[in-house]
Amino acid sequence: MASKRFEPRTACVISLQLLLPIVSAILLAAPYIEPRLFLSVWVAFVPLFGVVQRAGSWRRAVFSGWLMGFFAHLIGFHWLTYTISVFGGFPFAVSVVIFLAYAALQALQMALFALLVRAIGFGPLAIFPALFWVSLEFLFPLLFPWHLANSQVSFLWLIQSADLVGPYGAGFVVVWMNAAIYHARCAPKKDLVSAWLPMAYAGLALMVSLVYGYQRLEAIGAEMASARKLSVAAVQGNVDIDMKWNPALAQKNLDQHRSLTAGLDEVQLVIWPESAIEAMIPEQLQALPLEFLPSFKLERSAFIFGARSFRGHPGQADLKEFNTAFMTDARGRILGRYHKQVLLAFGEYLPFAKILSLLPAMPFAGGFTPGSGPVAFFLARGVRVAPLICYEDLMPELARKFVSEARANVLVNLTNDAWYGKSLGPWQHLWLAQSRAIETRRSLLRVTNTGVTSLVNAKGEVVKTLPMFTPAVMQTEVDILNEETYYVRFGDWFAWAMTMVVAALCLLQLKRTWKRS
Repeated sequence: MASKRFEPRTACVISLQLLLPIVSAILLAAPYIEPRLFLSVWVAFVPLFGVVQRAGSWRRAVFSGWLMGFFAHLIGFHWLTYTISVFGGFPFAVSVVIFLAYAALQALQMALFALLVRAIGFGPLAIFPALFWVSLEFLFPLLFPWHLANSQVSFLWLIQSADLVGPYGAGFVVVWMNAAIYHARCAPKKDLVSAWLPMAYAGLALMVSLVYGYQRLEAIGAEMASARKLSVAAVQGNVDIDMKWNPALAQKNLDQHRSLTAGLDEVQLVIWPESAIEAMIPEQLQALPLEFLPSFKLERSAFIFGARSFRGHPGQADLKEFNTAFMTDARGRILGRYHKQVLLAFGEYLPFAKILSLLPAMPFAGGFTPGSGPVAFFLARGVRVAPLICYEDLMPELARKFVSEARANVLVNLTNDAWYGKSLGPWQHLWLAQSRAIETRRSLLRVTNTGVTSLVNAKGEVVKTLPMFTPAVMQTEVDILNEETYYVRFGDWFAWAMTMVVAALCLLQLKRTWKRS
């Protein structure tokens, strides 16, 4: 009878252990769906911390973290099912299974986070969870890269520290504040100093970040005002995904871009998006055929466009295909080419292709070949353009190398987000990319097929956008800035430092456990 008396309470505890991680997932995912909800992340980890600390075993704690990560990915990237189906060529049912597997695997990051919190604890001033988060965010591989700092794109003062420490500084402060709130809530009420001291230090870190952000916004604003300008035109052709790669429609799609370009004023740089020209172009082609070349009102205009290119002989073993950005002068002479380095799994290449190709209903087993390194396109007067392709603008280290190694002073992203359909995906791509402008202090011009074509200035502000699914041109000016930020110069020094501290903490914990046993 006694056991039956406690069954409702046990069921309630189990329900909370399942419910609270899902609440954390909703709070975490919210600003990635609507950036104005950025404050939700400041308490998103509090329910998880409660479950992890009260879990009956470390396995339950790890499962709670995994559950939070699983639902956060399901909610935040819900549109990926459509993309996997259309981009990867999978049947919809298979795409759902792949998406669930993707969410389950990516949730391992949060499971590891919960394990570290459970095993090592919160530490002095409740700062350990912030250390754990930075190291995992830095090291854990994500198919679609995101950072906690991306949730704060509407809170520009906070994320300006990206030019010092990359996207990891804002995430550090956010997780520390979450841990401090949980500590204040759960600490003994008699010891107010102990309860609120972590909150005071986390609040101080927040204040320092905000003061630095305010100062940097003022300084960068002054630099932008006095900077040289480059007149550009971003052409959004609005070619529906069903019309892409259809030989019967290729000329019509090309004419759409050429017609939009013909109506431009005199601009120094005209940019078409990824795969705007649908013909396969030999990698070492010296001049673009006239039938592909648009007309320019300015003889000194430069032209950047995306296309597929190849090396070797079609149909033979030496054939290699690339996702490429080309630059020509106004007469079509090719002045530069860049092959995309980071390929998109399930779209541009198939992981474990040889094995999966043996299964029924599986798409191609081949794919693109990755490029070898960053390449800048050189324009007149010292302008150097970094041509990031597709989701390469989501990767801090890659954009940093374009600036540090190729000396780029303008970032351009050529992308075809039509694969995302009429979903949140194109906007989310923009929000996740905004931080690249802050980290490098470069203008980021995003040129897309169906949207969101946009200009992000060196402060991380979205200055202009074109309406989605509309053929249009964005004529604007971008600032040419040459400052080398601390992050560009020294890279992920902060993330590496946090990772080494966490490694040391793990070794100490293992030593203690070994001694006890």
